[in-house]
Amino acid sequence: MPKFYIFAAFVLFATYTFAQDVHFTQYEMTPGHVNPANTGGFYGSYRIGGIYRDQSLSATGGGNQYRTPHIYMDAIFPWGLRKKDWVGFGINGLQDVSGTIDLGKTAFQASAAYHLAIGKASRSDLALGVQWGSVSFGVGSKEKANSGAKLSGLASTDENNLQDKTSYQDYTVGLAYTSKVTSKNHILRLGFNASHVNRPTVSVLSTAGGTGGSANNKLPMLFTGNAGFEYHYSEKLDIIPMLWFRSLDKPSESIVQCMTSYLFNIEKQIRLNAGLGYRIGDAAQFMVGANIGKIKAQLGYDFITSGKSAAETPLGGAEFAISYIGVVNKKPNPKPKVFCPRF
Repeated sequence: MPKFYIFAAFVLFATYTFAQDVHFTQYEMTPGHVNPANTGGFYGSYRIGGIYRDQSLSATGGGNQYRTPHIYMDAIFPWGLRKKDWVGFGINGLQDVSGTIDLGKTAFQASAAYHLAIGKASRSDLALGVQWGSVSFGVGSKEKANSGAKLSGLASTDENNLQDKTSYQDYTVGLAYTSKVTSKNHILRLGFNASHVNRPTVSVLSTAGGTGGSANNKLPMLFTGNAGFEYHYSEKLDIIPMLWFRSLDKPSESIVQCMTSYLFNIEKQIRLNAGLGYRIGDAAQFMVGANIGKIKAQLGYDFITSGKSAAETPLGGAEFAISYIGVVNKKPNPKPKVFCPRF
């Protein structure tokens, strides 16, 4: 087989592997990334947050570098077919970079969700969400990529087949269900969504059929499911088990986690959070953080346990996430009344 096709096969494999979408340790800190139906699914008026994941420490000092910043903002609007319903709108940006050639993507997306209140006391909420946007995908350091191509024996005329970047449109749909259970108001959360429903084509090789790639490079649909239960064990202690599942064609990942939240100071509204998790067959997870008023900050860490991944990234991946929920209070505008006493 010619060396060019060996190199092309490698690049296509890297493209497909990378396009599987990013994964986080703290999925609960990336609500819109997990499911667009989570847009507007919070108590407040607006929410701003972000997360940064760094998995760049490896045995070679490079080669398996992953850096993923993600920011988002969403807000609630009292619009709906019924008085109890509401609508959420949000925007988010995500960048994911890997490897010494900075193979990566940058996404800017918008989302909307309609929340249908269920029950007389509106103790349950069923949300339908959609997300759409543009994704830019390509090689950030083409010089390094060309150097690697030369080492593979790639001819100089064939190096130009490696594109700097390509772009595509991406669409996601999802459902989310939230319900208060029993008189203690334990909270049940369920969600399911499908990403890449339009099956976009992705390739960094122009020979694959133009800037977008060929039909053989269509992204398979990514399915994500989650379940969580917020159990109020006592007035100060909450226990929150969670389950996450993602599947893209044949590759899939399953994550089980359990967080605990302790009310440390009721006057200052300080809660201390900590938890453990396990990405089955791949990594143990640790999370620690705090809620201070309307701000939530949390650190997450993956300790790689699988053989190959542990050899490439023995120090695992670290994350820092933060979110803020704000409330917009309407100023009262009472109509003045004139009192005129009788004499």
